[in-house]
Amino acid sequence: MRVILIWFFGVFLYAQIDLTLKEKYFLKTHSIKCVTTTKWSPFNMQNKGTLEGIAIDYYNLIKKSLNLQSECEIVNTWQEALQAVKEKKADMILATDITPSKEKYAIFTKPYETYPIVIATKNTVGFINRLSLIKNKTIVVGKDYSVAELLKKHYPYLKLKEVKDIKTALKMVSEKKAFAAIDTLPVISYNINKYQFSDLKISGKLPFDFQIRFMLRDDYKLLQNILNKAINNITQEQKDEIFNKWIYLKKSTFLEFKKILTLLLIFSGLVLILISVIIYQYFEIKKRKQFELKLIKTATIDSLTGLFNRKHIDYMLQKEVEEAKRYATPLSIIFCDIDHFKRINDKYGHQVGDDVLKELSAVMRRELRKSDIIGRWGGEEFLIILPNTHLKEALNVAKKLQNAIREHTFATIGHLTCSFGVTEFKKEDSIYKLMIRVDQALYEAKNTGRDKIVVKV
Repeated sequence: MRVILIWFFGVFLYAQIDLTLKEKYFLKTHSIKCVTTTKWSPFNMQNKGTLEGIAIDYYNLIKKSLNLQSECEIVNTWQEALQAVKEKKADMILATDITPSKEKYAIFTKPYETYPIVIATKNTVGFINRLSLIKNKTIVVGKDYSVAELLKKHYPYLKLKEVKDIKTALKMVSEKKAFAAIDTLPVISYNINKYQFSDLKISGKLPFDFQIRFMLRDDYKLLQNILNKAINNITQEQKDEIFNKWIYLKKSTFLEFKKILTLLLIFSGLVLILISVIIYQYFEIKKRKQFELKLIKTATIDSLTGLFNRKHIDYMLQKEVEEAKRYATPLSIIFCDIDHFKRINDKYGHQVGDDVLKELSAVMRRELRKSDIIGRWGGEEFLIILPNTHLKEALNVAKKLQNAIREHTFATIGHLTCSFGVTEFKKEDSIYKLMIRVDQALYEAKNTGRDKIVVKV
């Protein structure tokens, strides 16, 4: 019987993390010493003698889930923290990314969160869509920070100046001693807001992201495996709670624009200057909106298929269930899984497998109604939400999808089939019960021959 671990809005089937006897023994016999600074807000900082921040919150989640014996030592500089792990005087650093220099003496867990790397400048600077535009400008970064190493590796032509922390970097930009500061989105946005750099804004994003990981001494491979299992058990709800707690994006408002325009009208009698400023502001707002939309798309869209990602389809299901409860309207869902997808990857390779996922997504989206909501649940599974739809209508939608997929000729592989589970929301249902029922329907369809539709009432 297939065992499924489903985390859904903080509800899960199996609370225990599946550790080996060797891993359990390691946890019982080792007390893990972590080392951190308090100068990388909002990841790690100190408030009234207490450590707090994004990395601290994730560390506490991991400690609780594993019953991990661990204490953190505070050091003055990032260089001291790195040296402590290098000399094995400490076992773990809470937040960093993989870089070539650190890989010489440390190992890393899988990322527990991923954030964009952004560029902060004065408000008067336009949108920066590539770093080559500012290659002759002074750019400040934290000394020996992972972001600094990444910039040196990918953009060796930049004029980088390393300073002790990001607050110093932003202060230099504010005082026009540097053109831009670069760090992760949480670090930049938090520090702009905390220290009230009202003359600064986010003006661009790097083409790659920063993956936040635990860094471990290189002889603690067993601890790496344990932490990776614990990271897998962190729910999206927990991640969202931490994100919302610490990250605030500074956005321009209409009132700010109106104030600028009013000042221009008062102090400028030259019509040509006024027109040029309005045009400039128009294009600046347009570029900024495009940038903000791109960030929103990154957070809600699956990059491979173009469908909603797991996080957003979870949110949409919660929203539609609440609507169905409030207004007593029908709601059905379909769980879809590609039959024998592993064979496709094994025979043709993962690139063809990715192409199949994209092509299948386009086929299903074409067959669905405008009101239907589809997202990639994970791997080769898709969740379809059908608002205002009874079970009989949902079955017809599933049949329509099944026929369209059967008849479609896919590039390279030819034909494939899918299995479907279908169910309708009941007023006594929780989201958890609803998902369990539709998953059981899909499991039955897969187990009784595939290319089938099974309905669970």
